[in-house]
Amino acid sequence: MNNRTINQNTRYYRAYVSSFNTNIIHKKNPWVAAWWSAAFPGMGHLLHGSYIKGFIFFAWEFIINIGARINEAMVYSFTGQFELAKATLDTRWVLLYIAVYIISIWDSYRTSVEINKIYILANKDKTPIIPFNMSALGLNALDKRQPWLALIWSVLMPGMGHLYLKRTPNGFVILFCWIISNYFSNFLTAFHLTLLGDFAGAKEVIDPQWALFLPSLVGFAAYDSYTTAVEYNRLFNTEQAEYLEKEYQLLDLKL
Repeated sequence: MNNRTINQNTRYYRAYVSSFNTNIIHKKNPWVAAWWSAAFPGMGHLLHGSYIKGFIFFAWEFIINIGARINEAMVYSFTGQFELAKATLDTRWVLLYIAVYIISIWDSYRTSVEINKIYILANKDKTPIIPFNMSALGLNALDKRQPWLALIWSVLMPGMGHLYLKRTPNGFVILFCWIISNYFSNFLTAFHLTLLGDFAGAKEVIDPQWALFLPSLVGFAAYDSYTTAVEYNRLFNTEQAEYLEKEYQLLDLKL
């Protein structure tokens, strides 16, 4: 029996293990998903494993935010330069931003509520979990991972924690966005100048429009990789316990 056979014969299932990704459902706080969508549209959907919708919102955030110069205007607003913030914003782009931004928050909240209901039904049905998948592209298996290690890798280089967990789509997209944002923001150059004590030079070289993407990327990567590792470990324990119960519990064994 494989993943495809189970998926065709059951109403709800708890996990799907492919050769390059492990996608699972588990209970989430809907407000957490909404908060991440507010921080960066698309992140709330990536928490659910809704990759296509999440990546589209990701691309939309970069394109519209950069066109409207929203991050740069936010920096000026935080520093009290309100007239400069107003002059920076491009209304041709910013008015496109508002509706989709609100919808992404609402949809991530709604999706969380629905997935929590499905999670309860799937656990009640106890659909079999296939813990191993191998294809010409690679192999993947459920096993225990260290949540703190995933978090550390994500802080050092966002995306690597997800690759450690075999959550490949998230990992490479976050890693790509991190590299692009670092390059155009000149963050590493500014960081180097800061270490040398050249604070004026660091302020001069950094681009606030691109730099403001970085906190959301590293924060989300750390949070999502840690919580995903915890849920993978729970799924591993559940699959192992159900397998042992099915194969050995009914045998008349003399210990």
